[in-house]
Amino acid sequence: MIIRTKPQDLAGKGYDAIVIGSGMGGMACATSLAKVGKKVLMLEQHYVVGGMTHTFKRKGFVWDVGVHALGEMEDKRMPGHILNWLSDGEIKMSKYGDGQHQDYDTFNFPDESFSLPSESRVLSDRLKSRFPEEAEQIEKYFDLIVEVGKTGRLYFFTKTWPKWLASILSPILLRKFNKWSQITVKEVHDQMFKDEKLKAILAGQWGYHGLPPSQASFYIHALVFKHFWNGAFYPEGTSKVIADSLVGKITNAGGDVLVRTPVKKLLVENEVVKGVEIESGEQFFSDIVVGAGSARNNVKQFIRPNIKNQNFGEDILSLKPTPCHICLYIGFEGDIKETEATQSNQWLYSSWDHESMIWDASDPKSTADCLYISFPTMKDPKPHSDDANKHTAEVVTFVPWENFEKWKDTKIRNRGEDYEAFKQSIQDRIVDQMKKNYPKLMEKVTYMELSTPLSTVFYCDVPKGAIYGLEATPKRFKISDLRPATPIKGFYMSGSDVASCGVVGALMGGFLTAAAIDKKVTKVLR
Repeated sequence: MIIRTKPQDLAGKGYDAIVIGSGMGGMACATSLAKVGKKVLMLEQHYVVGGMTHTFKRKGFVWDVGVHALGEMEDKRMPGHILNWLSDGEIKMSKYGDGQHQDYDTFNFPDESFSLPSESRVLSDRLKSRFPEEAEQIEKYFDLIVEVGKTGRLYFFTKTWPKWLASILSPILLRKFNKWSQITVKEVHDQMFKDEKLKAILAGQWGYHGLPPSQASFYIHALVFKHFWNGAFYPEGTSKVIADSLVGKITNAGGDVLVRTPVKKLLVENEVVKGVEIESGEQFFSDIVVGAGSARNNVKQFIRPNIKNQNFGEDILSLKPTPCHICLYIGFEGDIKETEATQSNQWLYSSWDHESMIWDASDPKSTADCLYISFPTMKDPKPHSDDANKHTAEVVTFVPWENFEKWKDTKIRNRGEDYEAFKQSIQDRIVDQMKKNYPKLMEKVTYMELSTPLSTVFYCDVPKGAIYGLEATPKRFKISDLRPATPIKGFYMSGSDVASCGVVGALMGGFLTAAAIDKKVTKVLR
């Protein structure tokens, strides 16, 4: 695997496709195309590849920036099968969890905890045991989740069809999908259940798509809920192994990867793409170019300046970004197995009401209403450091972009004393919450570092730091422009905005885009 930093090294070289962005959506698309014989150039504005799958190191500790739990990583499941195909089986996933049933997520409400097991039947039984008066409805609910999940398969593959064909057939073929995607989680839960605590438990994984029950499409909830029915997985050797493997496939097939290479503009003639020009002035040519980042960025930066129909993408631009996040990265020295640390991800909720979980941290007296804690070194059978006593945690919560907007035009590591003071205030408040809930664990802390939405903007180039991209509301699933092909012939979009939220959503988005470009890609599913 060779990652280049000098564009001039590639002068005069021709490519079958150019992919802008090396996040999961970009890597999946570029690698899929490489696997069917295409020579691909992948361009990354950051100085490392991988997007939200990359890792960073401090003082011997290693943290993942975006991979905490992956579902459906078995080869018999579509995401796992695709990832195995892309990597030639090089990426090993470790199924993790606590206890007999490998509990992978634990919800800690003010007066009760509830853990999610790695078996859907066990989960159903637990819920019926806890809420016996709702047992019949719980059974119906699990059947509904399966039904709704199936409706999405055709929805995603219609995205690879020509838009004219999809517009004719989708109203008929996607009738059931449209029914469930156009209703919110809260509406379904209110129709089916009476107990508010049951509703809160069923909606407890909202943090995996970023929207509270009153805003989220029931389809995205069903997708996430079923995604983990067979448990959660973590990549052995940290999430860095994903980029290490996939980038290697691109370069081994004759392609190239450039970092520190922001793309300035598309090269377009008569609404047909010819290549790209990077900020340093060099041009690279191909009749296939893929924008693998934010759909909003693709519309504003690449599509609208090059088409006559300036109305394209209006619906995309009208969608709000998902809430942004902050993450406290913690390093521990010692055996954290002796403390409160678990393989299961811990969700700390201040109440049973998920509607009020976005933390306005600008109030100095406030604390986070939701904390999500992942212990990667507990999940991974491989060590993350040469020192076996070094362990890590990632503590995530959601905040409004407005908390950080005043510093959006400042430069990283030089944002001013007021910014640093605000960061320290946030960190102190999260630490206080962690000490109350994990007193033994927090005694072993030797390092801490806080990232903010501005870090996400800088490293991943996403609007307003939205970790999950465009909001997964009912409106999103009605927008026909959210598809790989665009009005510019040869220019495609990829990533999570094209498919669904998260790293696995981006994986599927990248695969779908590659399938839209070259139908040979779909042979892997046969």
